Amino acid sequence: MWERRTRYEIVRRQIAATLALLSLLLAAPAAAIAGEASDPPGEADAETGASDPWEGMNRAIFRFNLELDDYVLRPVATGWNFITPRPLQTGIENFYDNLLFPIRFVNLLLQGELDPAAVTLSRFCVNTTLGIGGVLDAASWLDLERHPADFGQTLGRWGVPAGPYLVLPLWGPSNPRDSAGLLVDAYLGVTTFFIDWPILLGSVVAETINRRSLLLEEVDNLKDASLDLYVAARDAYQQQRDEEILGVEAARAARDEDLYYFDDFDEEEW
Repeated sequence: MWERRTRYEIVRRQIAATLALLSLLLAAPAAAIAGEASDPPGEADAETGASDPWEGMNRAIFRFNLELDDYVLRPVATGWNFITPRPLQTGIENFYDNLLFPIRFVNLLLQGELDPAAVTLSRFCVNTTLGIGGVLDAASWLDLERHPADFGQTLGRWGVPAGPYLVLPLWGPSNPRDSAGLLVDAYLGVTTFFIDWPILLGSVVAETINRRSLLLEEVDNLKDASLDLYVAARDAYQQQRDEEILGVEAARAARDEDLYYFDDFDEEEW
């Protein structure tokens, strides 16, 4: 069962990787066109500290993703949330999460994170057995912490720069480094090619709807609280990736340093 989930996740990532490549190929000409209607270059960067030279294109893709969510995904997820008990939704999410094990385990090893890799292996064994195939997060009862990892994160740990912010169709926030990382993650399980695509795509849709149903309230609150949802999503993504690559404390220290840094000034002139 875990092998099927692994194959499913790899197909999902293959689709995302294809979208990433298409977005990267179209990024330069699209950015040039969209830039005519966007803010002056560097203005958004000065306000948020984000590298977003393709903001015009990114905002257009972001609007497409948002409308797709508003008119398709959210209504379906709301219906699923109405007919499905919360514990069952959580169990489905646990099942899918448990079978991300190969991607996480391999990338943790590539990062030299031996202890987290051992914990990830233990989590998988515990959840697959005591957790009834991963439906129950039994590993958390034993204080075995989850350690998300992907190849984009691995590249970041190796010192590869993220590059400009990039929004992918259907996938969402990313950057050139993380988009390239999708390709490696996609091919961690070559057995994917021997599974029927209709079944795997159906599984992708089911998981997406279930996960969206678990986030209905959170996403609605974010939309209500954000003056600019695009900026909020961009900053949240970059903050999350910084914490995953640098560590929470180091990332927060870097943000605080940027926030409270002032250029030297002449006290007499002041």
